[in-house]
Amino acid sequence: MYYIGMDGGGSNTIGIIGNADQILFEATSGPSNYHNIGKKGAQVTIKDLLFLLLDHEGVSLSEVETICFGGAGVDTPSDEAVIRSLFSELGYKGGLIVINDALVAMAAETGSLTGGILISGTGSIAVGVDAEGKAHRVGGWGHLADDYGSGYRIGIRAIEAMFRAYDGRGESTGLFEALKDQMAVTSVSDIIDFLYNRGNQKHQIAALAKTVATLAETDQVANAIIDQTAVDLVEMCFALQKRVKQSPLEIVLSGSVVMNNDAIVIKMKALLPSDIHIKRLSERPVVGAYKLAKNKK
Repeated sequence: MYYIGMDGGGSNTIGIIGNADQILFEATSGPSNYHNIGKKGAQVTIKDLLFLLLDHEGVSLSEVETICFGGAGVDTPSDEAVIRSLFSELGYKGGLIVINDALVAMAAETGSLTGGILISGTGSIAVGVDAEGKAHRVGGWGHLADDYGSGYRIGIRAIEAMFRAYDGRGESTGLFEALKDQMAVTSVSDIIDFLYNRGNQKHQIAALAKTVATLAETDQVANAIIDQTAVDLVEMCFALQKRVKQSPLEIVLSGSVVMNNDAIVIKMKALLPSDIHIKRLSERPVVGAYKLAKNKK
């Protein structure tokens, strides 16, 4: 029998197929958060990825014993029901685990749901498990009202800073010169088109974060955005510790923002107390999804 793990995010979705002994193949498809791209868009991504995995191994859907889908935006029982319906419509009848993407990242190290995790990528969320095995979340309420400490929020703050600098309401900054080619604009006023008229979604805005982090080494405004990102993530760590009531609390970090930006992690460690320990995830979240599928947990 075969097992499939999927890690679905706001920017892309990664899948692994394996048997009881080993991982056999990995593939990547588009975003799968249905809150951002709609149910049909999410199903297209899932279908493309699912059959990339199956076709590569010459496996039929009926030979898959369990699939674990860990997805951004899977926060409520109704979200879970939506994802389950998408798999059902594709003809899948095997075991199916549908959970938030934070939980599959948490399981990447051990194959079980233990400890705490803070994800900062396109979006952001923290999840921990208390002594009774109950999961608790902090953040992750979506980009319109939350996602502080995320790539999206870094991108939005950069855009805000560019508008403020242009108007004379804020400090001068090199953000526009650094980001204009990435946004395909030639003037600050063109940013309105980038934001509202091109069908750009949150992952296009989150993609600005990498450049902002690089510029932060020489630009005070960009550096302030990165500083605030670290503060936002530390607040989530404090809140998570209160929710799970654990001291000390071990929190693993995952997502492009904290995995690729040393400055943010260094700033976080300087702000955190000694009983909250953070470390970067050494295994990829999609491996956690595969392990959960294989362990049927």
